[in-house]
Amino acid sequence: MDNLILIMDEIKKRHQKHQQIKQDEASDFNVFSLLLKAGDEVGLHSKFIYELLNPHGSHGQGSLFLALFFEVLALEIPNDIPEAFREKQNIDILLQSHQQVFIIENKIHTQDHSFQLSRYVQTVQSMGYKKKNIRLIYLTLFGHAPTEQKLNSDVMLVSYRHHIVSWLEEAITHTKQIPILSETLKQYLNLVKILTHQSTQKGFINEMKDFLLEENNLQTILQLEAPIIEAKIEVQFNFWQMLLAHLMPHYAFSFYNTNNDKGLKKSIRRYYQQQKNIKDYGIKYQIEENLYFFIELRKNIYYGFEFMDEEKIEERQREALAQLNVSWAEVSNTIYWKYPHKRLNFTTFNSQNIFDLIKPKTREEAIKQISNEIIGLITHYQQGIKYV
Repeated sequence: MDNLILIMDEIKKRHQKHQQIKQDEASDFNVFSLLLKAGDEVGLHSKFIYELLNPHGSHGQGSLFLALFFEVLALEIPNDIPEAFREKQNIDILLQSHQQVFIIENKIHTQDHSFQLSRYVQTVQSMGYKKKNIRLIYLTLFGHAPTEQKLNSDVMLVSYRHHIVSWLEEAITHTKQIPILSETLKQYLNLVKILTHQSTQKGFINEMKDFLLEENNLQTILQLEAPIIEAKIEVQFNFWQMLLAHLMPHYAFSFYNTNNDKGLKKSIRRYYQQQKNIKDYGIKYQIEENLYFFIELRKNIYYGFEFMDEEKIEERQREALAQLNVSWAEVSNTIYWKYPHKRLNFTTFNSQNIFDLIKPKTREEAIKQISNEIIGLITHYQQGIKYV
């Protein structure tokens, strides 16, 4: 126990040292996330990536970033440097040369719609390009495949986590002599790393790795593995309990899961002990015969409306949902869902939003904000459905 206390003290000291370095370097300051939502596909990511890829962009570096992009993707850049377009024919980013064309479909927290990619291919074919000269690039946070499976063999899967990070690191290396560019690229790189769950504190991680490999430090610290899991279970359990306490006076939410677990705590334990067949769980409320409001957990907490049977959806229901005027993170024929204003990632468990759930006062504030939004969404829907 004495050794564990000494090791924890040393970890605390080193953490404080690196926190001071972060403060001195203002590394938490990020103009992108200050001015826009971190996951804004159109207004932030597509716009910024397009600007870099555009040989005539305001960066003044010609085709440098475009060439580095092709290099990272192991693609041969055409002899006639492609022109870059954004939202041309509704395509996120289009790189167009005389003989070849590159369609970049950018997805952060959404999926491609029905036959969306096929329509883009048909669009550029109508512009005179042969299919063999069309390259479809599907850009997602982690390199996921599109839902339109018939195109999978023709799609190049590109990820923010690997390809965009590598591209930005190369771009930073090539612009060290231009501080305004390199520092802007660093800020965007940090944002991408946060979105893809990569640490921006390599110095601290490497130092701690070396420290844990000294003597028996790793063996000692592993004694905390089980208590840490128990602490995570308790924090998440308290979150659900308090959320239910806020919602129940207004709407009769109840626990559900797809693992046949008998209770909420068992589902949470399964979540952190990484047992097989971890599936969705959360709480739900039946609004109408065919319509539920779900609050669910995968990596992040998210919530919204879901129809059980697409064929039974009434037009008045869709109209009432449209009148809510909500910026949904995902919309399909049956689903309308979003994240809370402050993301809660119970998997990585490393953000201040999560740590705010530990102390009763900050937990109360965070959950009250979420519950008020949920109550408002359901109430406004029920009010709207009476008048459509």
